Amino acid sequence: MRGATVYAQGQPIDLAIAMQAAEWLATLMSGETTPAEKTAWQQWRQAHPDHERAWKHIESVSGSLRELDAQASRTALTQRSRPASTISRRRSLQLLAWVSAIGLTGWFGARSQYAPDMARAALADLSTGVGERRELTLPDGSRLHLNSGSAVNIRYTGTQRLLQLVQGEVFIATARETGMPYRPFLVETAQGHAQALGTRYSVRQADGSTLVAVEEGAVRLMPRHGNASPVLRAGQGGGMTAQNTLPAHAVSPDVWAWRQGLLLADAMPLRDFLHELSRYRHGLLGCDDAVAGLRISGVFPLADLDAVVLSLPDSLPVDVRLRTRYWVQVEARQPR
Repeated sequence: MRGATVYAQGQPIDLAIAMQAAEWLATLMSGETTPAEKTAWQQWRQAHPDHERAWKHIESVSGSLRELDAQASRTALTQRSRPASTISRRRSLQLLAWVSAIGLTGWFGARSQYAPDMARAALADLSTGVGERRELTLPDGSRLHLNSGSAVNIRYTGTQRLLQLVQGEVFIATARETGMPYRPFLVETAQGHAQALGTRYSVRQADGSTLVAVEEGAVRLMPRHGNASPVLRAGQGGGMTAQNTLPAHAVSPDVWAWRQGLLLADAMPLRDFLHELSRYRHGLLGCDDAVAGLRISGVFPLADLDAVVLSLPDSLPVDVRLRTRYWVQVEARQPR
């Protein structure tokens, strides 16, 4: 949720705490909660007054789920009558995705112009789930790669070839336009348009900005409310907000490693590394401020992120704390 202020019981609350409460709700609704998870949930509630305030708020808004059994949770939140056994961990993760993007709007009173993004993604022409990647050929012969958690609409007309990037990241290898009149190839984001000029390039919808990296050819950036329209060349990256363009800089092929199912890190701060991993993994993945600046390098397979996270203590002075399967926190290593 970009640019949101989140409220619980009428008072502002940290978005991370709201998200944690949402995940606990999803976990407890799954029908697969272990005794250890229930204990961890109670410990989380008691750890800080804001935790309890967030939980009380989400509990009251979603129907006073006092017993937190799957049947009551499902009835209060979805108003459906299917058996409790149909509530699986996969369903709880789908719920968490909605809570993450738009459910907090109702449950926590989030104020954000981007709140409808998840609904738009659910209705998009093409989409990928968390950890999923997809490749296909567009009507004009261009090749489209969708990264994890991405969604696009295809809007080809007689005058333009347009992709609307609803969320996530895409890589496009544009085909030569042979028809008349010539139709420009554009990727539209919340901030503006990225026009291909005979190109292989990626476009990523980030928080409040669009990020572009050019492998081959060139791309023109056109902010929605700006006048400048600079051109990025092969080997350059840049971006834009709705009003301005961001400075161009050199990029390495590492930026497209996700197409091969890899994450390449070169002295990347741990906080940034975990943020990148979280794009390919369900749940919450974070670290304490004390270790956020530690640097990590290597080539990491996106297909086995649990193994990647659990291996962090082998190369960094950290401990990995599994609060639940879907809530992982990296902390400074404790004396043994």
